[in-house]
Amino acid sequence: MKQLVALLAAAAALAGCSDRSSSDESGYYVSSGHEDSYGSYEEDRAPFDEDAAREAAEQDLASEGYDYSYGCTDDCSGHEAGWEWRAENGYSTDGNSDSFEEGGYAFDEALESRVEEMRDNYEDGVDPDY
Repeated sequence: MKQLVALLAAAAALAGCSDRSSSDESGYYVSSGHEDSYGSYEEDRAPFDEDAAREAAEQDLASEGYDYSYGCTDDCSGHEAGWEWRAENGYSTDGNSDSFEEGGYAFDEALESRVEEMRDNYEDGVDPDY
């Protein structure tokens, strides 16, 4: 058995796989320049771009419209107006009604949720498409 273990270790060293066991803090294997059958973590992967993610999420949310997270009474026009104001102006503001304000708040909350989802996906190894 001892000889088999030594033989396997020697074969791995010859194949260039002996350093596969090193990993960074996140648990990803650090690439040593050798590609293994499991793929390798790219050391030169760009960091998550918060600004680009936020911009992409804002554009998506603006085209989607009010998400009904605060509900509405009749036609949702106040919520939709608050959502649209936030999408077009980049900030929420007080309005003439609670529904208008809630529409802006809903946009802000959806934006934070969308960026957080993109960050989580990035940390799981999925490259964002912003």
